[in-house]
Amino acid sequence: MSEHEAFTVDHDPVEGAHLVTAAGELDLAAAPRVATVLSMAVHSPEPVVVLDLTSTTFIDSTALGAIMAASSEAEAAGKTLLVAVGDGPVRRLLEITNLTGRFRIHPDRDAALAAAAAVAQQR
Repeated sequence: MSEHEAFTVDHDPVEGAHLVTAAGELDLAAAPRVATVLSMAVHSPEPVVVLDLTSTTFIDSTALGAIMAASSEAEAAGKTLLVAVGDGPVRRLLEITNLTGRFRIHPDRDAALAAAAAVAQQR
């Protein structure tokens, strides 16, 4: 992340999953990038999308809406969305908004990728 960017959103296919890593502040400026990258990941050949929010420090309603839309899109495509998020303000936001029940939450990237591998093997 450069000093001029408040966020980064990257993606890479990994074994059995498509990994999307978001860092920094996901706000109105970040929402279009979040939406685009998650949509690309949902339409990739991998059966699971892992969204790593462990380096995300803030999420506003527009970025959260993009994540929720991607979750619905993944479900409609028969894909699984797993979210890696540690303790802190982003996790608290997901708990307060009752989204920990909607998303499959894991405490870190490694746990989410291990769960993704298990889901991919079941398919």
